[in-house]
Amino acid sequence: MKTREIAKRWSCVLFCLLSFSLLGTAQTSTPADVSILHEVDTVWNFGYRGVNLASRQMHRIDIAYTSKDLQGNDVLLSGYVCIPQEVYSGEQPCDGILLHQHYRQLAFDCAPTRGFAEGEDLVMANPLKPNWIVVCSDFLGFGINENKGAGQVFCYNDINGQASIDCLLAARKLLDSRNISQGKFLINAGYSSGGFDAIATQRVRDMKYRDQVKFDKTMVGGMPFNIMEAYYEYIRNKDKVAYDPICLPMVLDMFNRHGNLGYTYSDLFKEPLASNFQEWFRSGKVSKRDLLDKMKGMTLSDLIQDKFLSTDTEEFGKVKKLAEKNSMVNGWTPDSTQRYFSMHILRDSLVPPAAGRAFINFLSDFTYDNGKKCEGFKKSVIPERTRLQTNYFLPLKEHSIEGGAIFYITLAATLTATPILYYDGELNTHYADLIESATLMGIIRALESKGIDVKGAVKSLTSGIGSSSGASSGAMGFLEMLIQLESTLKGLGTSTAEVLLILNDCGIDLNDIQEVFAYLNSEPSSARKVTADARSEEASTAEPFLTGFYQRYLIDWLKENNVNIYDEN
Repeated sequence: MKTREIAKRWSCVLFCLLSFSLLGTAQTSTPADVSILHEVDTVWNFGYRGVNLASRQMHRIDIAYTSKDLQGNDVLLSGYVCIPQEVYSGEQPCDGILLHQHYRQLAFDCAPTRGFAEGEDLVMANPLKPNWIVVCSDFLGFGINENKGAGQVFCYNDINGQASIDCLLAARKLLDSRNISQGKFLINAGYSSGGFDAIATQRVRDMKYRDQVKFDKTMVGGMPFNIMEAYYEYIRNKDKVAYDPICLPMVLDMFNRHGNLGYTYSDLFKEPLASNFQEWFRSGKVSKRDLLDKMKGMTLSDLIQDKFLSTDTEEFGKVKKLAEKNSMVNGWTPDSTQRYFSMHILRDSLVPPAAGRAFINFLSDFTYDNGKKCEGFKKSVIPERTRLQTNYFLPLKEHSIEGGAIFYITLAATLTATPILYYDGELNTHYADLIESATLMGIIRALESKGIDVKGAVKSLTSGIGSSSGASSGAMGFLEMLIQLESTLKGLGTSTAEVLLILNDCGIDLNDIQEVFAYLNSEPSSARKVTADARSEEASTAEPFLTGFYQRYLIDWLKENNVNIYDEN
């Protein structure tokens, strides 16, 4: 073969190779303001502490992007974009993006881009396998920002919210550059301190990015929205070993450093914490579990100077003033088009429920958006019934194990259900009809339409409490019933006040309860009476899920208490 022909053929080969190379570069090019730090296939597991029940293949891209520090200066941060392999390969369509905020970490190895996942992995690798892309920032002080001097920001200001929004915007650019679909939906979520940061993210979005970012729902759990509410609870329990010894020292350190209070470690803490605080909390070498082992058996009184554990001191006053100045309610006008889910277990042993309850009360009291009258956010325990779904009644106490598991399972269920419940932003009409009657009176009416004599059953159960006369069906009778219930509830480990608080958290106020009370103490029920055979026949017909659930639950409960609600004659 002639030399010229050989050269010509090799030129064609080289041209083709170069063309394919450039084509590949064009398809996977990276935006100028987003850098790829690391890209790897990985596996996320659904389980707890080494016990894995399910696994899922994921493709993780660690990125570097620009955000802001506490002084408003540009700072380089890292985060990841994690994509289910089925979505990355194109086998499954993407439903949306989950913007996840990681909870409290201490060791540098626990940064999201170090491969640490304990929450988002439960969501993505569970058997439901939602087809969502997860975006998560390392936040200030972790990832490529570790050992840069400022350290992490823990439950202070909304700086992590800014970092999260910037990470989302960078992730969107990266996904667009690779022609990877982002789906229709965007959910913002976090648990514990991650919940605080998720609300900070929502706040930053509402104040600066309404035209660029729209969350379909912000989901938080076990979060200390009001830091001072948590502080007061820690002070009340300062001598109890059961209370977590890590949170309050971290809060004091954050306020001292970022709020420029000027205290030394010895001013804030007692020994051995004062001498070891830098190593234990800020070196990035000690994990939470290791630190809890080091501080085992210690109370807050053993660790923190007394002047910070009393509400009438100058030192406490300075912290309180700074907390109020940096409260997220300041300057925030919530966007009334956004949706929320907020949960807190009833006896949380780490983050006091009152610190989270402050958030749902803040939203439910909100009535004006940009100066215009709006419906605001009405609390409801029923999913999607309002823009503020709540769950503050589960009688549990383990913040991490019980509360965290419930939150992440709920998040997984929400990711799976959202594409089914919503289409182009509108709630599925069948589900909307289903929840329309899911009120106290609505449930009673539905039960009575099935032939259950609710009035008769309630009067039989409460024959020793209150009176069924007309005079006591009003406010005085209602108050009398609450007073007489107190001793019964006390025996169950609760109180009338706590039950009313739980009901209020669920969106059921005193007016709703009093309406039901008045109805149940009025004239005998007009519900038609049915035989057991007729009831059994009706049970086989189609019925709304919630109505059926409450009916079956009430029937079983009444049977267990030997109350006859059917007339067999």
